[in-house]
Amino acid sequence: MSSIEDFINQFNEMNIIKRIIVGCCAVYLILMIITLLGHAVLGIPWDSFSEETPTDYTDFVELDLDGDGGLSFDEVRDYDHNSEFTVSDSELYSFFESCDKNGNGLLIGGEYDHYVYLVKDHMDDLKHQKEKAQREAQERAKKSSSSSSSSSSSRSYSSNYDSYDGAETCPNCGSEAVYSTGNGYRCAECGYSIYNPDDLNLNYEEGYYELTLPSFIYSTNNV
Repeated sequence: MSSIEDFINQFNEMNIIKRIIVGCCAVYLILMIITLLGHAVLGIPWDSFSEETPTDYTDFVELDLDGDGGLSFDEVRDYDHNSEFTVSDSELYSFFESCDKNGNGLLIGGEYDHYVYLVKDHMDDLKHQKEKAQREAQERAKKSSSSSSSSSSSRSYSSNYDSYDGAETCPNCGSEAVYSTGNGYRCAECGYSIYNPDDLNLNYEEGYYELTLPSFIYSTNNV
C-alpha cells in the first residue's frame, strides 16, 4: 500500500510534461492488456479484416456461387458497386490480392469486408475527382467570362490564352470538367467517356494561335 502512496506522491510532484507522458504510457498499457485479454479469453482476432472475423455483408452468401465458404476473384468482381463509375478488372484484382492475406485465392470473412472497403474508398476518390473537375471548370468559366468583358484587346487576347493553358478538354462538348475514372477519363458535363488520353484536346495549339493571330494580321497588313 505504501508503494502505491509513494507513486501517487511522486506523480503529484512531477511537472505537467512528465504527468502527460506517464498518463499516456498508462493508457497505452491498459489498452494493451485489454487487447491481450480479449484475444486470449474471447478469441478476438488481431486483425479485424482477417479470415477469422465474420463478414458484415449479407451478400457474401449470394456471391459464393459454389458454396465453398470463400469468394474467388471471378465471384467477387460481380459485387454490385452501386456507382456511376467503372473499375477495370486489373484494379479490382489488385484490391483482391491485397485483401487475400494468406494468398489462397479466396476472400473469407473479414477479408471480403476489406475488399468492399477498398472498392468503396476508390469510388469515393473518383467522385471527389469529378466534383473537383466540375468546380475547376466553373472557376475557369467565370474567369474567362470576366476576362472577355475587358475593354483592352491585348488583355482580352492574353486572358483567352490563359483559359487555354493546356487543360484537358472533352472532345465531345469542349468542357474542361474532365476527370479520371481509373481506366480512362469522363466529362462531368456531358458524360462522354474517353479511353485514349491522346483523344483529349489539350488546347495548346488553340491558345498559341489566339495569342499570335493579332500580331500576324498586323504584320500582314504592313507588308
